[in-house]
Amino acid sequence: MVMYSASGGRGARVTHCSRLARERGVRPGMPLAEAQALCDALSLPDCPLFEPEDREADVEHLQRLACVCERFTPLFGMEDTDAPECLLLDVTGCTHLFGDESGLLRAVSQEFQERGFQTRVALAPTIGAAWAAAHWLARPDLQPVLRPGPFQRTLARLPVAALRLPAETVALLEELGLRMIGQLQALPRSSLPARFGSGLLQRLDQACGDHPESLRRVTPPEPLASSWAGEYPLTDRDELAYVCRELLGPLLERLTERREGARQLLCRGRSPTGQVQEWRVDFASPVTEEKHLLNMLRLQWERISLMPEVAAVQLEVTVTGTLRQRPRNLFGEVSDDDTGRELNGLLDRLSNRLGRQAVLQAALRPEAQPELSAAYQPCLQPDAEAASPVSSSRAAASSFVTAAARTAGSPEVRSLSSRQRPLRLFPQPQPIDVSAAGPEGAPRSFRWDRCEHRVIRSWGPERIETGWWNEEPARRDYFRVETQAGLHFWLFHELTGFRWFVPGAFD
Repeated sequence: MVMYSASGGRGARVTHCSRLARERGVRPGMPLAEAQALCDALSLPDCPLFEPEDREADVEHLQRLACVCERFTPLFGMEDTDAPECLLLDVTGCTHLFGDESGLLRAVSQEFQERGFQTRVALAPTIGAAWAAAHWLARPDLQPVLRPGPFQRTLARLPVAALRLPAETVALLEELGLRMIGQLQALPRSSLPARFGSGLLQRLDQACGDHPESLRRVTPPEPLASSWAGEYPLTDRDELAYVCRELLGPLLERLTERREGARQLLCRGRSPTGQVQEWRVDFASPVTEEKHLLNMLRLQWERISLMPEVAAVQLEVTVTGTLRQRPRNLFGEVSDDDTGRELNGLLDRLSNRLGRQAVLQAALRPEAQPELSAAYQPCLQPDAEAASPVSSSRAAASSFVTAAARTAGSPEVRSLSSRQRPLRLFPQPQPIDVSAAGPEGAPRSFRWDRCEHRVIRSWGPERIETGWWNEEPARRDYFRVETQAGLHFWLFHELTGFRWFVPGAFD
């Protein structure tokens, strides 16, 4: 994945790139045309995907990720820059809940890794020191902890770029031979502002703890919930449905104001004895129709045995989604796509009646081995991350955790058709008999399905090797061939056993 700034037109430059792109020579700051030419010259099948940078979307997604940190501390936020890329956590008094500081850092790193992010996590007494340690000392497998007192000696050995200075200031310092923070600390403080501006001393003091720094806090949004408690308990499904209808009214009004719909609805019922029963309803697309929401709740009630008496009910919209703007026709009237609505309604009914694991769909996976590159997953998978930022400030406390939340290094999932692969694979690769192979490695003829096939054209090879950590590592050369009868096949032979197989067919 390569992201670039689209504001410059022909002067667009690369802003972020994945580990795979870096291995091919792509670097942030490189002109976009140069990066594209470099990838095209390599002629590799896994060419990086180029996407324009969307800073607003990045900040919005980072705000949602910040709310994930609520399980570690009630005080969390983002770095205070125009393009934030890091999350800051004030973990003062929270480390003992995870054993110690190292246990907390491991928990933070594991949480984001499970969400598909590669993180660099560090803990230090100040925001500036935590930022510097996360960017210059931390690794995916190493989470450093800087203790009060010795951490200033560690900062002195870091480059001046670890002070979060503008690129122009860093370039000027390096031009003058001031590359380490310790070299700056050895100079007279009175001479620094005149040469490099007042921001240099401020960043240096913030990192060392001599100047306070506020946390740009992100507050989770208020839950979309409404509750009911009556003097007399409910005794049948119709009474429960009536109460749920009354509770849905204010929830749908709040969703309409936010131009959102419900992707997941949670209903809790409590009996007079304190017993709690929950019913969760998922939806394929954001829903604002009261009738559809109630119908899905009724399907949940039919699947299980309801408690005989319900004394209190709570409805909560746990996951929301933005409503799509419906297109208008030639005369300006809003057109209705009944096909998509009916399909989503069918998925909702089947999934909530039979269970999420009973209604599946195929999804691509970042696996090189073709038979492992697709898997089945539930059709209803609402995104569990939803939050809205609320700006706040607080004086810097005694310890901070910073976590880089960038998706660099994550493998790209590319379309199978772009690799000229068949859309249909057999459950197991079927063996074939090859009479002879040509100079390029492709077979000249082979026998499969009781028929002899003579090859007239071939493409390849495409070598696929998987690591030793897989249960059954593969080392194969794949070919696409065209036979004399005009049929196309996808073949491979194992480099270890030299056996030939046909894994799939072109329709």
